[in-house]
Amino acid sequence: MLTTLLRVVNNVPFYPDVSFLSLCISVNSLLQMPAATEQRDKDYYTEERTFVQPDRNAGDKLFGKGLKNLDDTDLEGLLDKLSPEELEDLNNDFDPDNSMLPPSQRCRDQTTKDPTGPFQRDKLLTFLEETAKGEADWEECVPYVKGTKRGKVYEDDDELPHGARDGESGGGKEMEMPIELDIEDEDEDEDGQLDEALKEAPEKDLVDLAGILGMHNLLNQPQYYNALKGRRQDDDSGISFDGVIRAPVQKVIPDEPENETNVEDCIERLEADDEGMKEVNINNMKRLSKERIRTLIKAACASKHIEKLSMANISISDSEARGLTELLESSPSLKILNIESNFITPEMLAKLLRATLKTQSLVEFKAENQRSSVLGNQIEMDMMLTVEENDSLLRVGVGFQSMEARHRVSEALERNYERLRLKRLEAKGQSA
Repeated sequence: MLTTLLRVVNNVPFYPDVSFLSLCISVNSLLQMPAATEQRDKDYYTEERTFVQPDRNAGDKLFGKGLKNLDDTDLEGLLDKLSPEELEDLNNDFDPDNSMLPPSQRCRDQTTKDPTGPFQRDKLLTFLEETAKGEADWEECVPYVKGTKRGKVYEDDDELPHGARDGESGGGKEMEMPIELDIEDEDEDEDGQLDEALKEAPEKDLVDLAGILGMHNLLNQPQYYNALKGRRQDDDSGISFDGVIRAPVQKVIPDEPENETNVEDCIERLEADDEGMKEVNINNMKRLSKERIRTLIKAACASKHIEKLSMANISISDSEARGLTELLESSPSLKILNIESNFITPEMLAKLLRATLKTQSLVEFKAENQRSSVLGNQIEMDMMLTVEENDSLLRVGVGFQSMEARHRVSEALERNYERLRLKRLEAKGQSA
């Protein structure tokens, strides 16, 4: 203990003004500090390990007394002993904005007055009118005099003389030597010229200027866009700021004429293998009979010069499309086939695309918008492999649902484009 005391005394700095008693108190505090710290840590962790539920109403007090003794008090009995005046005073002490109270109990009860009598509207209006006439008017600071204005009279600064605007009265002495400033400012001169130009400018030019400055809230749409595009303002758009917006004249677009292709003439020329018969277009000819469509397809198989066959929106089904399979397998001259917007099944579309592998001369195959919008994964994979095997197809108009089919078909078409480009460069090099 003595060793510890000496060690503590040696560590305490020396101050001449500090008494020996203060030094002893400081040493005693230092000696008790580890024990106090240990006790504090012990109490802290003890509280953490053990949890004691606080007593109910342990800290609540009323008029300096605990509420523990008031738990069993008969509150209803106490309220019964209060007089109506005391109950009203107690009710007035409640918070009127307390959301825990029902709305009917938040306001003071004002229904205890005795009625003055039955409701009579005419009698009430007469009473209010007599009461209003009997009351004296409010006292006015300045009495009313007819023909005179009470209060400050409004005076326009622009109409006042120069001295009055500067705070001088009109009846005072005039300035003996008025001061005139002659300061030349180029900006003010330019502003003055601009003001004069704007005053003399016609309203049509002001409309153009407002459009250029972007003041579209002052103009209608034709005026604004005419100003931006440098067009002249006309009567249709309006040449003033109060121009009425007129509805634009709708462009009448005539309907497309019906397909006037002579099917009989096409069949005869195809059967005769006419060299000038390279394209046949029977799109949108729904009135054409199925028999004539089959005859046309059979005649196209006999032609060696047909390059394009368009049969979109003519309601053909698989029975008519079977003849197209023979056409694709036998015609080396056919480059484009369009069978969009028909009733061909996915299986028949796959057969038609597979038939192009025999001649590999078809460049464009269009078969969108059929009755069955979903081809199916198996059909899509079959058509994808067919496109990859075909070296001549450049455009395939078929809606694939799977990402793999779309990706691999696009890659196959890119390879065909690249193969065609290399052939063109090779032919160009040989000719050079």
